[in-house]
Amino acid sequence: MLKQLLTITILGMFALHCGAKEQTVRYSGGNPRLNAQNHLAQIQKLDGELKSSRSDEEKGKILSQKGKLFLELGRYEDAISALGETLTLRTPPVNQSEINLNLGKAYIGKNEYGKAIQYLNQAERSDRNFNPEERKKLVVQSLVAEKEFYPALAALSKNYHKGNQKKDNFYYETAAKTYLKMGFEYKNLGFYKKSYQVASLGLQEYPENETLRSIQKDCIEVLQPEGKL
Repeated sequence: MLKQLLTITILGMFALHCGAKEQTVRYSGGNPRLNAQNHLAQIQKLDGELKSSRSDEEKGKILSQKGKLFLELGRYEDAISALGETLTLRTPPVNQSEINLNLGKAYIGKNEYGKAIQYLNQAERSDRNFNPEERKKLVVQSLVAEKEFYPALAALSKNYHKGNQKKDNFYYETAAKTYLKMGFEYKNLGFYKKSYQVASLGLQEYPENETLRSIQKDCIEVLQPEGKL
């Protein structure tokens, strides 16, 4: 009973610690270093071109460009409106995979990860060879944000399966973070131990990685009082 109470207390303290460090998955749009006025001027010019455009092909190209500019500005609703309109045209746009990928990013920007995953998967169906690394990473991050931990880990492992891609910082950070979240979510010390092990393996490859070191420290705070390390 005492051991169970101690575990609950430790996990409660860790919840506060973890909550303070928690970061929402975000698409890296809305860069403050962008020249917003230049982007808005380009959008205004595209609006003029849109009024005089005659074919669906022309409209699709213009709307796609507008959506991308809005996305870079961090104006996700406007990006979704412009990009979504391209998909309603009678003649499908040539760059459907890019449009769906950008829609996925826009929904990530709005923290609507379920919709983001739908569009990211549609991007793969349109053209699996278009920017696959970025798309796969965004899918995994969105699954973790949705607390779909097992599918996220499965997708992550598949992306790096059988030496197709060397396990990099993204792999170790994402796997370690996911197990850490599972430990807290399911109140299971085994997941904290797994997170610690993954972070340790990552640090052997990338000893300067501060994120992995921080995850390792978080795990130690939970596991050491229980004598699990």
